[in-house]
Amino acid sequence: MSDPEFRFPETYVSGVPVWSRRRKRSGPHPLISTLVVLLALFGAVMIGVSLRMGSVERGGAVVDGWIAMAKAQWDEAAGQAKESQASPKR
Repeated sequence: MSDPEFRFPETYVSGVPVWSRRRKRSGPHPLISTLVVLLALFGAVMIGVSLRMGSVERGGAVVDGWIAMAKAQWDEAAGQAKESQASPKR
């Protein structure tokens, strides 16, 4: 009859039938996935703040204040870093 060790090269790859192997599914690039998650988070924060403040206009003003505060802190930290690099070390 047939030899049990005989394998068909067309249907078996490394001992596993070709039709039972998992195929890789192509998905979106990880960077695109990260951007989508960040945008969804930002949208959720905007909706939450707008609901808490009672209107989209006031919620936007609150978020604008947060952004202005973060920019001021960023500029201050960048100025301090510039000063520390410019001063000679003794």
